Amino acid sequence: MNEQQPLRVLLVDDERIALKSFANLLESLGNAVPYRASSLEEARQILEEVLIDIAFIDLQLSQDIRNRDGLTLIQELRERYQTVPIVVSGHSQVHEVREAMKLGAEDYVLKTELEQRVSIILNALRRKLELKEELLDLRARGPADTTLGLVGTSVSIQNLRALIQRVATANSQELFPVLIHGPTGSGKELVAQAIHKLGPHPSDPFFDVNCGALAETLIEDQLFGHVRGAFTDAHTDKEGYFTLVRRGTLFLDEVAELSLSLQAKLLRVLETRRFRPVGPTAREQLFQGRIVAATHVDLKERVREKRFREDLFHRLNVLRILVPPLSDHREDIPALVQHFAARQHRPMQFTQRAIEQLSRRPWPGNVRELRNAITRLAILAESESIDVDTLELYLPLESEFSLGGALSDELGQMVRKLLALPVKDRLDAITKAIVLAAVEQARGNNTEAGKVLGRSRKFVERYLKKLAKGGKDSPSEEEDEEDS
Repeated sequence: MNEQQPLRVLLVDDERIALKSFANLLESLGNAVPYRASSLEEARQILEEVLIDIAFIDLQLSQDIRNRDGLTLIQELRERYQTVPIVVSGHSQVHEVREAMKLGAEDYVLKTELEQRVSIILNALRRKLELKEELLDLRARGPADTTLGLVGTSVSIQNLRALIQRVATANSQELFPVLIHGPTGSGKELVAQAIHKLGPHPSDPFFDVNCGALAETLIEDQLFGHVRGAFTDAHTDKEGYFTLVRRGTLFLDEVAELSLSLQAKLLRVLETRRFRPVGPTAREQLFQGRIVAATHVDLKERVREKRFREDLFHRLNVLRILVPPLSDHREDIPALVQHFAARQHRPMQFTQRAIEQLSRRPWPGNVRELRNAITRLAILAESESIDVDTLELYLPLESEFSLGGALSDELGQMVRKLLALPVKDRLDAITKAIVLAAVEQARGNNTEAGKVLGRSRKFVERYLKKLAKGGKDSPSEEEDEEDS
């Protein structure tokens, strides 16, 4: 626990004068924020709204000597919360103190000894919490990974890693939201996971929600949770991710696809750090974690189209990370190929020519598409050695891996011939090739050739006549319109 974050201490006592006196004592010690409750119900309400570190509990919370609310609260703390319970008693009640310790109380103190012992108890528990958190964080971080899960040594990837580290380790009391922008398949979720792992609470959960994959009601229930009776099948209370994430990270992928009504509710969580589960009887709760949102679309354009709230955009856009497309760091493709190959179920060795061809290919689906291509080769290729012939057999350029601009050999040769012509002759050469190809495809039928070209029959006839006379210019658009 960071010393800059004071302990949140719950004081539970039915005597309001004793409560005020204890709260004043804590405030005088510093580095502790007291929350007061004079009954079991008040204590439960505070626990729903605030992440309490330590609770000092009077076992008898009414004038009725049979009252066992203090013991009930201790049991609930151990079953549902991470709060450390401490028994406070006005006199030595050995039997009840022993029962409280069996239920999970960490320690006990007499009210007459509070002034002398409370500082010692708080310091001991603070150190225990610090050690526990350090141990959990070390386990969560695992071995040091300087790559942050992002393969490559290009300037683009090195800059991306540096930005992630600055964002994740920023020394701030508030966990500011992060907006990740990048094309589909570029690795936005890896960036979100790296932010979580490098952040202040890597041992707390990381939850991801694809905002474009579920219906609005399902997303709302997944995020906010619900209380019993909220809808027909709500037979029990259900905690949502805003609760379960604790101080961890909630990753909202494809955030642009949220409905406008859910955008308004998300905005309120970001501004107040409070939320209310679905249902008329639900109580407001505190959100403790960090929101990381991602999108591949232009959110400013969505704002102009009135499809995304401008106030939510500005609230999310506090810390922005741009993930580059694979085309911006092609030099990382050899390393990515080896990385994905090493994760397959069998050995794979790529020849240098195969690596070079993969590096030249367009990858509109970015790193995800490259990963899927390597997986396909691992499943289909007969040999462990992957050469150019293997690529052409199982990853032909005409396949989905060529989407985005790969030219066939024939078209590529034509383009190279055109580029060899003088600039002034290139347009005429292109027009001639297209018209003649249309006429050939139509088997000499000028009417059908005109349909293929989107022009009239007379356009084709005039062009062929000019061509036969050695002319270069095609009929004008005005002539074409006159014939239509």
